[in-house]
Amino acid sequence: MLVSQTVILDVPLAEGTIVTIPDVSPYQRTFYFRNLTSSVLTITIQESADGGATWIDYAAAFTVGIFGGGADVVVKNVVSTGILRLRASGGGNDRDLYLGLTRFYLATGLVLPLMTL
Repeated sequence: MLVSQTVILDVPLAEGTIVTIPDVSPYQRTFYFRNLTSSVLTITIQESADGGATWIDYAAAFTVGIFGGGADVVVKNVVSTGILRLRASGGGNDRDLYLGLTRFYLATGLVLPLMTL
């Protein structure tokens, strides 16, 4: 089963958690980021192997360029068996970031929480 969700999020000016993905999966998760503002956003994907007690960076932080500037879309593929969270900074307006998340599951008929805001 292929599961997708999209949401528009506020991004704080100073770094903060914008979304947590509580499920675990051995399969790739694909994130689609689109900046909706005129300021550069910085995103960090973090993972936790212990249910959220401790977090480590999955990879180095990356930027999503200003809306309409040619670098305003970034796609990241993540393979991690831990829960994930996204931390971001550089926003400060409402509706700063369009986020898409796509995942694959072998089982069908599941009702899964895709993201917790």
